Amino acid sequence: MPDPAELLAVARLLSDTTTPPSDAQLRRAISTAYYALFHRVVRIAANRFMGPGYENSAGFSLIYRSFDHGRMRQVCESLDKPTLAQAQQRQLGRTAVSQDIRNFAQEFYVLQEARHQADYDPSFSVEPSDVLGLISEAEAGLAALDRDDPEERADILALMMVPKPRA
Repeated sequence: MPDPAELLAVARLLSDTTTPPSDAQLRRAISTAYYALFHRVVRIAANRFMGPGYENSAGFSLIYRSFDHGRMRQVCESLDKPTLAQAQQRQLGRTAVSQDIRNFAQEFYVLQEARHQADYDPSFSVEPSDVLGLISEAEAGLAALDRDDPEERADILALMMVPKPRA
């Protein structure tokens, strides 16, 4: 199972300026930084919903692989607001989410957008300093997620995991 700390270390190695990194290295570093945050999210969810000690079970793998990047992005976009939409207020039983969840959501969205550009846009150009900034954003997103209340975090993970629920 990918370790987010190791993924961030790889991203830093790929963007190391001791020798000028290639375009491919910088693009891969961006993608790797995004996946550090992504894998932390799905690991937390699988542990939460299966319980500790089930990492080798089929259920753990099913939950781990049930997350859809597009759905996660939609949820993150909807959470980065002072007040939730009416449907989400009903689903989550609250009018807003914590600042930590909003920060996490913003970082996730930014990193996913950068990953899409790095992976799919042939005209995308990036400097090592930009990549280091994105790695720092991944670290900030991880920290915000880790600081959040476990119950609120579980609600958000459940919202990310399931297809768009009916209002």
